[in-house]
Amino acid sequence: MVLINYKLLNLKNLSTAKIGKVWKQDLFSLTKLSCLMYDRKYVTLIVVVMTAISLILVVSAGTSHVYAQNQTKYKSKLGGDNVVPPVNTTASGRAVIYVGNDWLWWKLNLTGLSEPTMAHIHAGGNGVNGAILADLLNSANFENSTERMVITGNISAADLQGPLSGKTIADLQSAINALGVHIDLHTKNHPDGELRGTIRIQGS
Repeated sequence: MVLINYKLLNLKNLSTAKIGKVWKQDLFSLTKLSCLMYDRKYVTLIVVVMTAISLILVVSAGTSHVYAQNQTKYKSKLGGDNVVPPVNTTASGRAVIYVGNDWLWWKLNLTGLSEPTMAHIHAGGNGVNGAILADLLNSANFENSTERMVITGNISAADLQGPLSGKTIADLQSAINALGVHIDLHTKNHPDGELRGTIRIQGS
């Protein structure tokens, strides 16, 4: 919203006044502003710049559409019962993962957990302890609150380890699609792993 003060012109000069001007901001021609002039008064003209909003929404929607076409969404439910061997814990968590052509972005929502020490993507399906494929905490961002902990990050092919060292994100995705990859979260109380969950495609 843009607030603009105009000094009003005499009505007899209204016909010769130029009503409107173009305001450019951030390379966008936002809208033409016009106002009706009254004798010896001032007004505040409130203009809602719908043109700019429309342009931004169109560009954003187009970008999101292209972005969505080149990514796949995955999920994982993390629990102590999935750890091998199972552990007794009140903590729980969920993972959301997006995989693109050469990147993987992840987000962990954790409750009842404190002081995570390690978080890895491992090879191995249910009941199988496999090699580490990627270290999630190597470049992670933490957001803590009284109710939960949120950790986010991303990995590229350069972050892959073990049997996927020198491989691509596409190779990791193939293993994920075969239900052969899981997330394992370690803490001080459970150094061998407190939460674990197999990565599955969203909707499965």
